[in-house]
Amino acid sequence: MQHIILCGGSGTRLWPLSNRQTPKQLLPLFDGQSLLQLTWLRNRFACDSVVAIVNEQQADVVAEQLAGSGALSVSLIAEPVGRNTAAAIALAAFTTSPDTILLITPADHLIGTPDLYSHTILTAEKLAAAGHLVTIGLQPTYAETGYGYIQYADHDVVRFTEKPDAVTAAAMLESGDYLWNSGIFCGKAGVLLEQLSLHAPVIYAAAAVAAAAWLETGEIPLAVMEAIPSDSIDYAVLEKSDIVKVVPSAMEWSDVGGYEALAHALANHYRYSNHQAVFIGSDPVNSIVIGKDKLVALVGVENVVVVNTPDVLLILQKGNGQDVKQLHQWVKENRPELL
Repeated sequence: MQHIILCGGSGTRLWPLSNRQTPKQLLPLFDGQSLLQLTWLRNRFACDSVVAIVNEQQADVVAEQLAGSGALSVSLIAEPVGRNTAAAIALAAFTTSPDTILLITPADHLIGTPDLYSHTILTAEKLAAAGHLVTIGLQPTYAETGYGYIQYADHDVVRFTEKPDAVTAAAMLESGDYLWNSGIFCGKAGVLLEQLSLHAPVIYAAAAVAAAAWLETGEIPLAVMEAIPSDSIDYAVLEKSDIVKVVPSAMEWSDVGGYEALAHALANHYRYSNHQAVFIGSDPVNSIVIGKDKLVALVGVENVVVVNTPDVLLILQKGNGQDVKQLHQWVKENRPELL
């Protein structure tokens, strides 16, 4: 298989730690490694090469991080502007042979249980080799409203549901026949392009032009990239195709989508410690300080996340992580230089 890493995304819910220059997937928070590096490391058992789809402004640091983790066969496709996952995946598929199985993963997920993950990927590879597009579904552990869901029976997909309301999510969890959509999937490059041409022909045609420019010159002109309609691979293909299969998995997974998830990962899996933080009458287990440029003292407060950057100090009550997106929008409108 060829590993395709989708390196887009700005991690707005992790602002100010994550910003335009250094989005969350490039932050070396996990025992000195980034989510990008961890993504490559856990998939190298199945893939002999890696292609990273990147924003052209981050191409150098992505290449440096992958090389620093020991990746020997790395190719980058640099986008002058992001056009969502359908375009990114199409570019990767156009630049390899039709029979190559592509394992497509976001760069910003954190996954534990390596043995279970490996088994899941190898099962998906077998289905992909038989000509299916194969998505990985996760056994839900609570009624999350921010994820997409897949109703399934064995490996068959019944339907996709995007971000249900709380009542619907609770009913899905209770039914036992729904999975979270992980955003990880695989399929032969030729099959992906065939399904894209069938279900999203405008994206297919515009991406073909961009891929041809990349193969010829190593660059994609901005106007050519902007001509590709912006859509996710889920909406453009997976939810419309009749050759999609799903592999259910109970692997430990997080999209590290907010500070609560990041705090949990750092505290429970990576023994994160900050010698620039002191806790007086506060529980260092339930609170976390991220940042190193100055001493941060927590006195008599509980369940907070403190993010200490050179330009911004964020103090977040746990449970309010979704509101960081609103904060990010305020900064975008009022203090855009801080992004």
